[in-house]
Amino acid sequence: MRIRRLLGAAAVAALCAPAPLVTPVAVAADGPNLVLDVERMRSSARLSTGIYHEPRRAPLLDSTIPTSGTCVLHPDEACVGAPGIRKLLRFDVLVHNRGDQDLVVGNPKERPDFFVYSGCHRHYHFRAAARYELLDATGGVVRTGRKQGFCLEDTLPSELGAGTPPKRYTCANQGVQVGWADWYPGTLDCQWIDVTDLPPGDYQLHVFWNPDRLMPETTLDDNAGTIPVTIPAPRGAPPVVDAIESPAPGALAVAGRPLDVRWRAHDDERVVTQEVWLSADDGATWKQIVGDVPGDRTHHRFLVPLGAASRRARVKVVARDASVQRGERVSEAFRIEVPRPPRLPRRDAAAARREG
Repeated sequence: MRIRRLLGAAAVAALCAPAPLVTPVAVAADGPNLVLDVERMRSSARLSTGIYHEPRRAPLLDSTIPTSGTCVLHPDEACVGAPGIRKLLRFDVLVHNRGDQDLVVGNPKERPDFFVYSGCHRHYHFRAAARYELLDATGGVVRTGRKQGFCLEDTLPSELGAGTPPKRYTCANQGVQVGWADWYPGTLDCQWIDVTDLPPGDYQLHVFWNPDRLMPETTLDDNAGTIPVTIPAPRGAPPVVDAIESPAPGALAVAGRPLDVRWRAHDDERVVTQEVWLSADDGATWKQIVGDVPGDRTHHRFLVPLGAASRRARVKVVARDASVQRGERVSEAFRIEVPRPPRLPRRDAAAARREG
C-alpha cells in the first residue's frame, strides 16, 4: 500500500490502531456541553495521498490513489492547496454531548446565523463547526484547515448499552442529544489538513470545536485538543524535470493567445501528476496554470493571460511522485507582448474623424 510505503509499517500500525469511539467524561450541568474526544483524534490521525482534478474535465481514475469530487477545489471549500496529487493529514473529530440538556440547532433553512448555503454541494454548511491547525515546534501555525460541517446530528451513542435513548436529531432537524455524539470520520472530504510540501519533522495537530461560539454550551474548556504528529522523510528520490524544451530562450509569446509548454521528466518509479506555472516578473512571483497534468504527458497548451506583458517571463514545471515529492525546473526567460489593436483602413479612419 502507498500509505505503508510512505510511513513505514511501524508508523502505520501506531496510527491505525483501533480505539473505542467512547471516552467516558464527567457530565456537565445546566445546559448542553460538547466535549472533543482527543483520544479518538489521536488514534485516527494518519497520512494519505489523493488526486484532485479541476472541473474542466472528468476525473482521471487511478486504481491505487483515490480521487475526489470537484467541490474540494471549489472556493466554497478550498480544502486542498491546488489540483493534482496532495499529501493529507486525516483524522476523526468526535464530540460528545456531556451536558444535561440537548444541543438544539433545528432546520438549517431557518438558521442563517448558523448555516450558509453551498452552491457546489447544494446543501447548507455550518459556518464554523471546528478549526484545524498544524503547529510547528515553536507553536507557530504552519497550515490550517476548516471543517465545513453540514449535518450536526446524533451519529452514534456515547455509551454502549441498553440505556441509550433513541436517535432524535437528523440533518433536517439538527442537534445532539445528551448521551449521543456527532462524528466526522477522517474518510470524509475536507476532514484533513493539506500538508503537501511541508518538510519532514515533528508537528502538533490542534483542533478547536465551536471556535466562534455559535453553539450554546456551558463551557468551552473541553472543546480543544492537541496531539503530536510526525511527517516522516520520504524513502525514495524525488522526480527530476530534465528539460523544458518550449518555450525556447528569448521566444515571443502573445497575451491572449496559446502558448505550448513542452518538457521531459522522470522518476525512479513513476511521475503521478505535473504542474505548470507562469511568472511575468522573472520568477519573483508565480501563478499556477494547471496542477493535474497526468504523469505520462510531456506538454500542455494554455492561453497566456491578458495583460501579462513581460520582457522576462518564465514557466516552471513541477513533477510529483506517489509520495508527493516534487522535482521542478524553471525555463529560460522569454517575452510576452500584448497585441496591438487592429488599425482601421485609411478610408474608415478619415470617416471616423469627420464623424467625430
